[in-house]
Amino acid sequence: MAQSLRLPDIRVVPRSSTTTALRSSEFSMAGEMTEPTQTSRRVLVLSYRFPPQGGAGVQRIVTLVKYLGRHAWQPVVHTVRNPHWPVRDESLLREVPADVPVYRTPSIEFERIESALSALRPRRGDRASMSAGHERAAADAVDLDPHVLTERQKRLRGAGSLGRLRDAIWSRLLSPDPQIAWVPAALLRSLWIVRRRRVSAIYSNSPPNSVNVLALALKRLTGLPWVADLRDPWTDGLHRQQWYEGNPSRQAREERWERSIFERADHILVTSPRTLEGFLAKYPWCPAQKLTLVTNGFDPAAFSHTSARPRLLEPGLVHVTNVGNVEALFDAVPLFRAVHDLVSADREVRAGLRLNFVGTKRQPRYDEYIRAHGLGDVIRFHPYVPHADGLQYLAESHVLLMCQIPRPESGGVKLSAKMFEYFYLRKPVLALTIPGVTAEMLARSGLGMVVRPDDVDAIKALLSRLWGEVRGGGVQVAPDEEYIERFNRQEHARVIAGILDKVSAAAASSEAVPRRALAESRH
Repeated sequence: MAQSLRLPDIRVVPRSSTTTALRSSEFSMAGEMTEPTQTSRRVLVLSYRFPPQGGAGVQRIVTLVKYLGRHAWQPVVHTVRNPHWPVRDESLLREVPADVPVYRTPSIEFERIESALSALRPRRGDRASMSAGHERAAADAVDLDPHVLTERQKRLRGAGSLGRLRDAIWSRLLSPDPQIAWVPAALLRSLWIVRRRRVSAIYSNSPPNSVNVLALALKRLTGLPWVADLRDPWTDGLHRQQWYEGNPSRQAREERWERSIFERADHILVTSPRTLEGFLAKYPWCPAQKLTLVTNGFDPAAFSHTSARPRLLEPGLVHVTNVGNVEALFDAVPLFRAVHDLVSADREVRAGLRLNFVGTKRQPRYDEYIRAHGLGDVIRFHPYVPHADGLQYLAESHVLLMCQIPRPESGGVKLSAKMFEYFYLRKPVLALTIPGVTAEMLARSGLGMVVRPDDVDAIKALLSRLWGEVRGGGVQVAPDEEYIERFNRQEHARVIAGILDKVSAAAASSEAVPRRALAESRH
């Protein structure tokens, strides 16, 4: 039965404004104790993305490390010391329990080197390189993925002899991604950590997919049970296919790595039902029970801190808000056209409607459209903010916005991590996507309103309806509480701990069989 949401003001703020410094010692710890049981076993958590790096992809690993200790598994984290990543969130360090050791191994960051070289190119008068740099910066900021490029961007990037040399290095040597340069040192350090900490199992978190290469090598050298959290498609990914154009050797190499994961990993995790189905179809010889769907989710504790500090969004207005990245290939112009048509027809709507993009870098073409149509006061882009501030933006908004590329490889398969935090707030979700798994889950939650991203008239009509309902006192939604609770990160940690129990027990059993046979042969 539908209920009327009055959309009360909810304030979500960080626990503290104090700065947490990274120690440069052997390893660092931060946050509260997890109080593990005396029978805890240790699992080596391999993750290139880890605080103080920020972004949606970091939330999954942070909450796992935060809650795994409650289930008799003590995480030991191994990550990179000097990552080149556009998003930094120091506040996430406080989410890491104080008793969790975090080892940080340095890497050669080719992206940092490239960034420095790119800064020199414009002074040399290379206009093509300048254009490529600007488009690359826009793609990076929107996607949080420096390897996602359109064909035009790839052609611009490759202009000149330096560009061709750069392309040769990136496409031939830095496979599956530039983070492969971290693997040699990380492998040696991981072997030392395994011995030093008496690790019982391995858990790897990707992307980047070089972490899978590291875990695969570590599995071969140690024989420890390994849980590979692949999350999304690798070689069949939409953007990955762009990199394979004209480079069959790279594709073959990465397909061998992917196949080896399904052969050698003891268990594999994915985040979407379609990804699970795709992998099982691709590797029919792989037992279905070897794969588990563990979607992204929400951490209730992240929403529990309130304060009387000033609001982030103006009161008295109707706020439609997206927090986080929007894929570079997504075309927001139809959305902007719908907003323009709506506010042009009604002065009250123009004065009261605000479309907020938080932590989303707008592309130059968006700047041009917004400026040309006088929408600067209606469509606002806010810089990246700490995760807790992002949640506060959502809590103060009336409608939550999602944007997905209208292609089966994206909207039909992938699940945006932000969707689950939207679920927790029980607010109406306006999703610009196509029929697929995202639309299905939004419908099941009772919160979603789905429209094609290129349907200007439908977007305008839905925005107009939502405007009227919010101004009238509430938006009619019917949240399915039981369904939404499935995506609690604390429950996900329990599930993953159970998988670690299972693969460890199987490994111990397989080791015990030859020992028993040897003992019997001696009698």
